[in-house]
Amino acid sequence: MNRRTSMDFMFTDAAREETAPTRRSPQAGGRGARGARDASAGPARGEGTARARVWIVDDSPLEADMAARALAPGYEVDVFTDAVMMLEHMTAHDLPDVLVLDQMMPAMSGTEICGLLRSCPATIGLPILILTVAGQEQDLVEGLSAGADDYVVKPCPAAALSARVGALIRSKRLRERAERAERAAAVERDLLRALIEQSGDGIMAADERGALCVCNPEAQRQHGVVGQDAVAAIDALVAGRALRGLDGRPLSDDENPLRRALRGERVESARWLVARPDGAVRALAGTASPLRHADGSPAGAVLITRDETDAIEAERALRDSEERYRVIISALEEGITLQDARGVIRTANASAERILGLPMAQIVGSTTLDRSARLIHEDGSPFRFEMTPAEVALRTGEPRSGVPLGMERPDGAVLWLSVNARPLHRPDGSIAGVVSSFFDITAQKRAEEERQGLLAAAQAARREAETASHLKDEFLATMSHELRTPLTAVLGWIRMLRTGKLPEDRREKALETVERNALAQAQLIDDLLDISRIMAGKLRLDVQSIELVSVIEAALEVVRPAADAKGVRLEPVLDPGVGPVAGDAGRLQQVIWNLLSNAVKFTSRGGSVRIRLERVDASAEIVVADTGQGIDPAFLPYVFEQFRQAESGTTRTHGGLGLGLTIVKSLVELHGGTAQATSDGPGRGATFTVRLPLAAEQRLDRGRRRRVSPGASVEVDARADLDGMHILVVDDEEDTRELLVTMLEQCGAHVTSVETTAEAMLAFEALQPDVLVSDIAIPGEDGYALIRKIRALPAASGRRVPAVALTAYARTEDRMRALRAGFNTHVPKPIEPAELLAVLANLSGPRWR
Repeated sequence: MNRRTSMDFMFTDAAREETAPTRRSPQAGGRGARGARDASAGPARGEGTARARVWIVDDSPLEADMAARALAPGYEVDVFTDAVMMLEHMTAHDLPDVLVLDQMMPAMSGTEICGLLRSCPATIGLPILILTVAGQEQDLVEGLSAGADDYVVKPCPAAALSARVGALIRSKRLRERAERAERAAAVERDLLRALIEQSGDGIMAADERGALCVCNPEAQRQHGVVGQDAVAAIDALVAGRALRGLDGRPLSDDENPLRRALRGERVESARWLVARPDGAVRALAGTASPLRHADGSPAGAVLITRDETDAIEAERALRDSEERYRVIISALEEGITLQDARGVIRTANASAERILGLPMAQIVGSTTLDRSARLIHEDGSPFRFEMTPAEVALRTGEPRSGVPLGMERPDGAVLWLSVNARPLHRPDGSIAGVVSSFFDITAQKRAEEERQGLLAAAQAARREAETASHLKDEFLATMSHELRTPLTAVLGWIRMLRTGKLPEDRREKALETVERNALAQAQLIDDLLDISRIMAGKLRLDVQSIELVSVIEAALEVVRPAADAKGVRLEPVLDPGVGPVAGDAGRLQQVIWNLLSNAVKFTSRGGSVRIRLERVDASAEIVVADTGQGIDPAFLPYVFEQFRQAESGTTRTHGGLGLGLTIVKSLVELHGGTAQATSDGPGRGATFTVRLPLAAEQRLDRGRRRRVSPGASVEVDARADLDGMHILVVDDEEDTRELLVTMLEQCGAHVTSVETTAEAMLAFEALQPDVLVSDIAIPGEDGYALIRKIRALPAASGRRVPAVALTAYARTEDRMRALRAGFNTHVPKPIEPAELLAVLANLSGPRWR
């Protein structure tokens, strides 16, 4: 080859590029390499991307420098003027992205360098661009034949050179990317092949024509064709209709999972049988999916199978076992439930339905035996859900037995169960669920409650009898003391008077003492007779329209001497405008006298007793309050009971039989009123409040009186004004009903009479009476049941109607029971017409509206 002159290579735009800055590497040896880079040029591609490296090899420094200037704006350029130095540099550094190689150079030509580089595996793919001059076609052919990728004919514009270099770089990078992709694909193919071969599932694939092309070892084992031509053997099985449904019927092509997937259908959880060549029948389950090319066209299908023969046999055995146990459990008398690990009931037997009274659909799926019931303990306290036997067994793994559990239904009925719970464990020891059994023990509980109730009643009766006996003994002892004490003084002074030796002043004192003690003894006897009459229901009242101010003032006059002697102030506060009440003046004075005497007796010297009379609503209220020793809260509920005293025995500081307050309450209630006591405790005084209904104007004439002697006839001089009042009378005695109807109709009332409680409810709801008069002792449902039903009605249905109880039971507790049941007042039998008419007249007033 002839060496070219330096002028053979000229760039058409050299003049423009002369001023471009260049940077040269220092000479390496005598003919060393030179490097040139444009230090100010930016990267040829996007910001942050490494620039491609280009090596230029040209023995002409000028031409090499001009080529470097042309490429410097877009690439990292290294310039070599000696080929040997370039080759040495290449062995010690990374390869360039493109090698620009002059064809004509001393020592080694471009063709020789290309051949050398293409013979080396490391540089076989290095892009090489040959620089040649026009007219050297033979050199060009040699260079391309030796392995050059492209050529440029000198002189060449800078843009053309840069474009050729860029094309080579892009081609190189595309080739490298393809090589990487091919390597990755090869790795993936190897991995996929290994996964398919080693998979525990059977894997079979067919192409778009349906030809089986993949059948892994597990699929071969499942079909019993190991060691054979698997594809041909399985095709033979399919052709021989060896694939069958679980019922033993051969599968058609429309049922074959792989065939269905080839038609584009995805098949999941299919099950079928395979009759293998060795005669065994295996159960397979699998999923089949269609395969498609990138453009969406069919590419075949894949079928993944699992051998479920053992699982299906286990399921069949489990179903048979479950059926046997279900038959056994269904025959048991106790209720049985099975809950899973979350506590959800999965099954229950017929006895559970019968005991709980619920359909199976309401039991299964719940976490409790009855969702609508409230769980309770034997003492009635709530039974927390997490403490139920099943929940405890699930949480702790410990069995529970004989746990009593109450289920209170919305209607108030309680079902009592005795519950057992036993956890079910998996092979690894974890809890899989719990089985519960339960018996209905409601009858036993009811019998036990009745037994306990009878026992408690017997014990209470015994205690009451003992208390009554004790009270009786105390009363007899007290009565003996209270009778003998005044007799001692009477007999003693009389004996001394008989001697005739007492001075005149002592004689007067003796007579006063005898008189005082005789009066005290007479009062004791009167109290005993009053209590006897009250208990027998024979106490009669002389009812008149009276002013309470005069009654209270008369009682004050009687009590005042005792109060003055003890140094106790009496402070009356009386409202003269309260109005009259219908009552017995003497008995009401006895009430006031008893309250005042009681207050004075229990008030220390210097204390005070205040009595106040005022009108409250339609009642006259009398309040007696003292500053005395007060009442213990424990004794307050018994303060009005007969024979009860806060002090007893020989250490009593106050005398009396303990009958005064009992008489007060009884007399007040006979007048249709109420009496109550309050106290803040010992040493803080006591307050007694009496309320009496005011008399309606012109309803009672002052001249009307009832005779006091028992059994005597009673004449009504003036009629009570009951005009227009509608009264419902309930009594099972016909004679009594007739008497009441006649008496009330004479007073202008409209009267409806019935015999039973059921008839009374019908009449009450239909007529809405103004007043109810009912006997207590009615066969079937008594008067207490009747008044409770009426008080339970809505307000618009008349539940607040005034009601009078008629009864031959006239004890204090009988009156209290009637009032607690809902009656407004209580009239004992035999009926005194004037008393009943007075009560009815009072009930028609505003107090009861």
